[in-house]
Amino acid sequence: QARKIQVLLPHITEVLHDGNRGIKMKALVVFRNVMHHLKRKEASPIAVQLVEELLPLLDDESSQMRELSISLFRDAVATVVGKDKRRMKKKVRRGLLPLFFHMHDETDSVAK
Repeated sequence: QARKIQVLLPHITEVLHDGNRGIKMKALVVFRNVMHHLKRKEASPIAVQLVEELLPLLDDESSQMRELSISLFRDAVATVVGKDKRRMKKKVRRGLLPLFFHMHDETDSVAK
């Protein structure tokens, strides 16, 4: 079933740009669930693309959104295999500074 949902991922990605916060959070949960049900080789290219979409959400004013996007960012980075690692490295570098600042976030779960 997760493989069938892959077809919808580009549309779900659009929600991360335009949707309201509640819908964005649900979309992130969908991504997390799909990623966990795919083999790493299948999830790897999706993870590379997803990390870029998560970067603006790392600084969202909602602590729940920050926590969810940081958690998914971590999972996406851990999922990458093979040739996708080089592409992922470039994208992760752009997220390091916001992640560093969140180590001192007032919300403990975000700081972790």
